[in-house]
Amino acid sequence: MERAGLREEDKFYDADKEQKHDEEDMPGGYDDDGRPLGEEVNSPKGSKARQLKQMLDRAINLVDENLGYKDLADAVALQLEDTYGEHNYKPFLDHLHKQLQK
Repeated sequence: MERAGLREEDKFYDADKEQKHDEEDMPGGYDDDGRPLGEEVNSPKGSKARQLKQMLDRAINLVDENLGYKDLADAVALQLEDTYGEHNYKPFLDHLHKQLQK
């Protein structure tokens, strides 16, 4: 179906509907935030991190399913510059390094 010049695949998806669908696919119970029971809020597996990771997977596949790590790093750098500011570079890199050491 095409409306206003957009193909169906070009339209934005309903993130709440997508999250509910993803939650239904995961085993076990969930808290009020959709986080699996027993999962720490600030862990890399927390609800926000999990949702963003799923959205990044979709975005990467739209751009190039074989996207290289340099392109990903460039995109993250642009996001930090545009949205978070220079004062957050070091804390971001410190936290990223800590998460990758686990």
